Amino acid sequence: MREHLVNLALKLVGCPYIWGGGNPWTGLDCSGFVVWIYQVFGLLPSGDWTAQGLVEWFEHRGCKRSQQPVAADLIFYGAPGGKLSHVMLALGGGLVVGASGGGRETTTFEEARRRGAMVKVKPIGYRSDLQFVLHVPMAGE
Repeated sequence: MREHLVNLALKLVGCPYIWGGGNPWTGLDCSGFVVWIYQVFGLLPSGDWTAQGLVEWFEHRGCKRSQQPVAADLIFYGAPGGKLSHVMLALGGGLVVGASGGGRETTTFEEARRRGAMVKVKPIGYRSDLQFVLHVPMAGE
């Protein structure tokens, strides 16, 4: 399942980042990207998810933090001791994929294009506020 999840995520590279976006046809923000993919595979119920909310939901269901990400794990960023503000999907090999480059002001395709805000592949440490990896077990593991 991890391979299929990652393949779907990579098909979204270039999709515009839109604040609050929850599907690839109208744009995605960071949590909207992860939520949409996980919901396609039945790994997450519908809801209005934030990065912080995703951690709370998955940890409540027994998912553990990890030092070594595997493909399709969740990578969280944010201020130490504060709320988590960003989430990406692990690809493996030290890479992540997700919607980035925008913010609250990025609400139109024109603004996303101007900022270069879109679904991108990046090194896992592309941000200095990396907090942790959340290992999400998949069917058959």
